[in-house]
Amino acid sequence: MATTQLARKLLAKHGKVISQPATDWTGSFPLPRPLEKFYREVGPYDITIETTGNPFFLPRLAALWNYQAGYRWNGFSRKPCPDWNDDWLMVAHEFEGVFILSRKSGHILHDLHGGGAWKPYPLFPNLNTMAACLAELGNIVHSAGEDFMEPDCSIRRKYVALAKSRLRKLLGSMKATQFVLEKLSWA
Repeated sequence: MATTQLARKLLAKHGKVISQPATDWTGSFPLPRPLEKFYREVGPYDITIETTGNPFFLPRLAALWNYQAGYRWNGFSRKPCPDWNDDWLMVAHEFEGVFILSRKSGHILHDLHGGGAWKPYPLFPNLNTMAACLAELGNIVHSAGEDFMEPDCSIRRKYVALAKSRLRKLLGSMKATQFVLEKLSWA
C-alpha cells in the first residue's frame, strides 16, 4: 500500500497538490474521514493524469460534490439515481470509468458509466494506493513518449512489464496488480 508521502510525490508530477481543509467540502453528509485525511495530506487539486486513452481526473475537494452529478443524481433533473448506493462517493474518473470510495470500508471501487445498473468491484485498498497507482501509470506514459504504443495501438510489452513492476510494489501482489492492469486496459 502506498504511503501518504508517496501518493503526494507521485501526484505532484501531474499537477497541483495542496492541503485542503474539511471546510472545503460542500456535500450533503459529513466528509468521510479517509477522504478528509486524503485531501489534507495528499491534496490533489484538479489533477489530470494522461494515460493510454482518456486521462484520469482527481477533482479538488471544493468541487468534488459537484462531480457526483451523473452518479449520485441525474445532472439534468437533479433527482437521485436509484441504483447509486448511498455508501458510494465518486472520487476520480476516466471518461466512462469511475473510481468510487466506499464510505463504510474505505476501499476504492471501480465501474464503467453507462453500462446499465452499477455493479462496482473493489480495485484499490484505499485512496493513497489508487492515487499512487494512477500516477505511476501516467508517469510511464509520459516517460515513454512516442515509444509507448506499438503500430497496432497496443501498449509495448516493456511498458506493461514496467507497470507490473511498479504497481506490484504498491499493491503487494501480482494477482492484485494483474487485476488492476486488466481493468484499466493495460493487460
